[in-house]
Amino acid sequence: MRRFAPVLALLLLASCSSRQSLFVVLPNPDGSSGAVTIEGQKSVVLDQPYAAGEVRGGVAAPVKVDQAQVQQIFGSALAAQPVLPSHFVLYFEKDSDTLTPKSQVQYQDVFSDIKRRNVYEVEVIGHTDTLGNPAHNQQLSMSRAEMIRDRLVHDGISPKSISVAGRGQLDLAAPTADQVAEPRNRRVEITVR
Repeated sequence: MRRFAPVLALLLLASCSSRQSLFVVLPNPDGSSGAVTIEGQKSVVLDQPYAAGEVRGGVAAPVKVDQAQVQQIFGSALAAQPVLPSHFVLYFEKDSDTLTPKSQVQYQDVFSDIKRRNVYEVEVIGHTDTLGNPAHNQQLSMSRAEMIRDRLVHDGISPKSISVAGRGQLDLAAPTADQVAEPRNRRVEITVR
């Protein structure tokens, strides 16, 4: 008989509660949030992080929940969410595949983001400014992408999970005329999924 005690307790709790639905607005990584309107006999707008509302007997009403309660109620679902893609831009010295000092430091953010994922796919796309001819710029953009790939592999990232491409002087971040040195165009864009 003791085996059935937890089931009975759950059935009793379920019969005492008339909550039909619970809605909670979760914050975005930057702390902002979207909004949800719950429709019932009256409408309830949830437009702040951790704003919550429920529907009981067809009536929508706001309720108070805190972060700990959200984790307790929705913890399994939150843990099952995939990690969202991340996008990084690293910059290079003029006419080379050497990262700028600032981008040397930012490389660690890329590596850390990849390592926090159980499964990952990394896309590395190299770019140049418009100095030089298009053939040279195409080769340089590919060299930049391959340098990042090689560094990631050296640091322990699986080469099978990394794709590289060079776009040369196509897709300029800062549009310029030909033969213009523009640091914002000398870049590698990295997307981690």
